Amino acid sequence: MSTNLRLLLDEAITDPLARRIRESSNAINVEYIRELQIRGTTDENVVDYARDSSRIVVTTETHMNHKKFPVCTHPGIIVLAGRHRHEDAQAESFRRFLLSGRREEAKDAVTFISEDEVRIKSHQGDETFRLPKQH
Repeated sequence: MSTNLRLLLDEAITDPLARRIRESSNAINVEYIRELQIRGTTDENVVDYARDSSRIVVTTETHMNHKKFPVCTHPGIIVLAGRHRHEDAQAESFRRFLLSGRREEAKDAVTFISEDEVRIKSHQGDETFRLPKQH
């Protein structure tokens, strides 16, 4: 089974954060809403595009969650949440998630990544785990 993730970065992702995410791993394939013709569209249209292109949405908007978009109705949503809103901290948490060995679990789920932990809401229920320490 492939562990490559096909990602769609939402417009809430800043250009510096998008660059850091793209540089974080060779195991991801990234499209960025700001570079596509659908920029400026609604969250629903972003999720529809992600569904049509089999991509997991990555956002910093906590309202793009399991309540608005129930699990298994989309390829997945990753929310970069947490107290630290700086791009470097968010990118580092995302990189640590990719290295956790559990990135495959983000598919068809809503995943919240904070500084030190990940919470995944999937059809199998909720699970929280600590991110590996920074190197």
